[in-house]
Amino acid sequence: MASGTIGLYCWYAGISLWEYLPLGKSSLKSNAAIGFILLGLSLWWQRAPVAEPDALQRLLKGVAQLLALSAFLLGAFTLAQDLFHVDFGIDQFLFTAESDGAAQHPARMSIMTSVCFMLGGAGLMLLDATTRNDHYPAEYCAAIMAGIMGIPLIGHLYSVTAIAKLASSSTVSAQTALLFMVLAAGMLAARPTHRLMALWNTTAPGGHLVRRLLPKSLLLLIALDLMVEWGARRGYYGQESISPLVILLSSGWLSILFWRAASMLNREYDVRRKGEAALFETNALLRAVSDNTPDAIFVKDRGGRMIFANPAMLRMLDKSAAAVIGRTSSEIYGNPADAQMVDANDRSVMASGKAQMIEETVNFPYGSRTFYSTKAPWMNEQGEVMGLVGISTDITERKRVEDALKAHETQLEALVTARTAEVSELMAHLEATREEEKRAIARELHDDLGSALTALNMHLAILFQQMPADSRLVDRSVQIKGLLTSVTQTTRRIQAGLRPDKLDIFGIKTAIAEQALEFENYTGVSCRVDLPDEELSYPPQIDIALFRMVQEALNNIAKHAKANRVEIVLDDTDDHVVLSIRDDGVGIEASQKAGTVTHGLRGMRERAGYLGGDVKIISAVGKGTSIVITLPKAGSNAQPAQENEKWEMN
Repeated sequence: MASGTIGLYCWYAGISLWEYLPLGKSSLKSNAAIGFILLGLSLWWQRAPVAEPDALQRLLKGVAQLLALSAFLLGAFTLAQDLFHVDFGIDQFLFTAESDGAAQHPARMSIMTSVCFMLGGAGLMLLDATTRNDHYPAEYCAAIMAGIMGIPLIGHLYSVTAIAKLASSSTVSAQTALLFMVLAAGMLAARPTHRLMALWNTTAPGGHLVRRLLPKSLLLLIALDLMVEWGARRGYYGQESISPLVILLSSGWLSILFWRAASMLNREYDVRRKGEAALFETNALLRAVSDNTPDAIFVKDRGGRMIFANPAMLRMLDKSAAAVIGRTSSEIYGNPADAQMVDANDRSVMASGKAQMIEETVNFPYGSRTFYSTKAPWMNEQGEVMGLVGISTDITERKRVEDALKAHETQLEALVTARTAEVSELMAHLEATREEEKRAIARELHDDLGSALTALNMHLAILFQQMPADSRLVDRSVQIKGLLTSVTQTTRRIQAGLRPDKLDIFGIKTAIAEQALEFENYTGVSCRVDLPDEELSYPPQIDIALFRMVQEALNNIAKHAKANRVEIVLDDTDDHVVLSIRDDGVGIEASQKAGTVTHGLRGMRERAGYLGGDVKIISAVGKGTSIVITLPKAGSNAQPAQENEKWEMN
């Protein structure tokens, strides 16, 4: 295209850029320059094929086809003028008389040039066309065009005018022949995957041979011939010696080339033979592994057709290789639902581009089998998915054992749940029985021992009033009164510990407050109580559990905590009761976690457990201990007590 534009400009300006070249001084004709511009533009806009062209690319493709058609028509009309001696007026197109008035048709191209423009235009219009046998007409057009233009190029090279103007009255310029050679090479290179260029670009031995020998052979043969011609012109030998010298040198050079070609083919053959031997060993090893493994190995293409199946796969399908290879899942599996499931899994693996582990259950005539399959996409060197590779392991027996174990686990869980409920019910019954016994003992202490102590106190008071005023008797009476008072207080304290009357009469708030006050009076440790303002009404088991937990916690604090301050907080939510007991004592070390098995904390844990609650202990050495007890208001039984205790050690 650029050469045609420059040639057209020089033709108009009367400038010849070729007169100093050894190939001739004839310039590019104006119509030929226009043809090269048309073909160059057409080739430029079609230089790269597009799989899915957009609107602009389709437009450029259409314009390029029109330009190629224009160049074809330019050559066809010019050829018709020479063959049929008619004048269509295209010789005067862009022609000025001042350019060359002596010639009859100074702008007319030669017959060979016209034919080559027709070949170039046809080749570019058919650049992507193919025949049924995968032949490309564009390649043949380019090859014929290069062969035709080789004739005048040889004529200019050897200064033989008769060859340069073969079959025409006008001479084909050297630059025209060279430009057609470049155009032919461009047409071939524009489609490197077509047959001729595919042979040139292939990495096979044929491609290596063509690339390495053909250019060298042509250039060296031309160079040898030119050297022989040059020697004859200088008078080193006569004209009769030219042919023998050319034959001798050409034969020697061709012998060397063929010898090198044979050596190269032998080397590549040796490499291929070694590669084939290594490949055979690898295939034999893979075949041995594939044939002797109990797992099914298979390969499918993108369409889901089976292209490889090892003996284990054939045994699994209970089919022969002829009935499996090349068949789809719908043809292999008898159940359409199984075939659809397998195809869906295969498509998912190929779409994701990653290996997947899939469990598949397939129905065969001999029974249902479950397979654990590892499927991975099969990709080529360009990263394109070519199909699927899979390995399947029969896990039917393992699944049967797993299902049996799951059934046993379910039965065991149900049995454990039933036994846990029975134990919880028994614990609740024991706790209720124990509380009832405590209540009975407390009632006996109040009704019998309490009334007896009261009567004894009254009788002793009357007796002391009737005794004579003896100092020894007075001292003894004081001691008796003090001992009687101590026994009475001890009895009341034991009675309150067994079953506080205020819990039954005034409720849990008063009972906790009285218990805290008694703890403060007994130990001297400050005890603050934070209770809800509203009235609280819980089931009896919740009331007694909260009271007993306060008793146990205060008892542990008195024995082990060495605290100066205790805080009891009772929170009432919509569904739960939360009791928090905090102290500022020495805390509990992590190594002392086993202390949770002591009677106090274990009793709290058990009470919370059979009521469906939990106990959370938060402790840090030197920073005191917090016990948080959460009970549902319904007071229903839940998990075993061991699962309801939580520790947080800071």
